Amino acid sequence: MLKHLWRPHTALVLALASTLGGAAHASDAPEVVVYQIVEIDLVRDAVDGFRTALTDAVPAATTSLKDAQGQANLFPTIARQIVRDAPDLIAVIGTPIVIATVEAAQRAGSDVPIVFIAMGDPVGAGIAASKSAPGGQATGTTDWIEPADSLDTLLRAVPGATRIGTVWDPSNQNGKVFHDALAEAVAARDLTFVDVSIASAGEVFLAARSLIGRVDAVLLGPDATVIQGLPAIGGIALEEKIPLVVTAGDPQTPGVFLGLGVDYGALGALAGGIAAQILGGADPGDIAIVGMDEFAITLN
Repeated sequence: MLKHLWRPHTALVLALASTLGGAAHASDAPEVVVYQIVEIDLVRDAVDGFRTALTDAVPAATTSLKDAQGQANLFPTIARQIVRDAPDLIAVIGTPIVIATVEAAQRAGSDVPIVFIAMGDPVGAGIAASKSAPGGQATGTTDWIEPADSLDTLLRAVPGATRIGTVWDPSNQNGKVFHDALAEAVAARDLTFVDVSIASAGEVFLAARSLIGRVDAVLLGPDATVIQGLPAIGGIALEEKIPLVVTAGDPQTPGVFLGLGVDYGALGALAGGIAAQILGGADPGDIAIVGMDEFAITLN
């Protein structure tokens, strides 16, 4: 396993509005609910980082975990339940459930602060007005990597590739934004784009098989539904000798050729720091959305 850091051409990092030190909290024992879309490694790392940073800054804070287990029909139901329980803060990881939670709060007339962890495109999803000044009740961290930069890295590693494939979930905002930007980047380089959409993790295997013989390499975006099926995609890539590049998920998964991604534990820790600021009285709408200034390239 070889690993080094790559700095993207466009910086994604915005300075934190303030430091963690000395953060007060909303009550003697502020209650924080962490709502995650599914239990996978990157989500676990991000949540662990969040909890550690939050409790380091606000030792009295308590956290509980809600898991949607990837079941889209439960996303809004769980979000409404969490909002009704009226915690001091909600931390959310997974774009569809971030959107569901913000919508649930707005419909309930709740001003509960919401911190999203590793959201790909909060502005495009309508969650934030801008990265520097989100406005509203939600802010957090982003794991966005420009698809054009990811594609250029793939082409440097596989210079003969002319047919670029991907698997994506149209219902996932992260996946859709990455897919659309990747399609533009592929077209700009006069390459062929082969995309296969899925509606659930159970369709990943057949989607991956449909790429056999049609692509020279596969590039996957930060889509939780697709990443659930990464072992299946990796197995096909390994068997068919198709270079597989991922921007999320475990780069050590058999069949993955290159992993391009961020440190999700570190992103979670940044989100924990933001939560501490909010519990100390800061307005989430005034806290900039932040990301990492360096991304890891991992050769499996």
